[in-house]
Amino acid sequence: MAAGMKPREFLELLPDLVRQQLPPELEDFEVKGPTGSLVKLHYRQPTVHYEVWLRRRLKHVELGLHFEGDPDSNHRSIDLLSQRADDIRASLGPGVEVGAWDRGWTRVHETLPWEPLGDDFLIEVSLKLSGMIRTLEPLLAAETS
Repeated sequence: MAAGMKPREFLELLPDLVRQQLPPELEDFEVKGPTGSLVKLHYRQPTVHYEVWLRRRLKHVELGLHFEGDPDSNHRSIDLLSQRADDIRASLGPGVEVGAWDRGWTRVHETLPWEPLGDDFLIEVSLKLSGMIRTLEPLLAAETS
């Protein structure tokens, strides 16, 4: 792989790399995309998904867990995670934000500064995303059980 990947190549490689970093019980996600400059990974329903969005013009990459279903369930889920926000930040870092977003959607996300799309940045983004999945999925599973 080269230092100058195209966005589509970067996003196509990302899901398999993330899957390799997860324990067996979290490997079974579905992938949507890449579409344009983003890729989505989900477990139960596509409206609740992990997303990586390459935003070259804004010079950053956003990654996070998005709740894009009906506003009531979105807010129930984010309320649950907001109660654990300190634990989430302790696990994932102080740059992680938990809260409302747009159109009744909610999210747990982090913004990374833009770097050249190459192996090093691919590994960095994959580690951040797999860490997010390992941290957040057990909290979501506890909510639904």
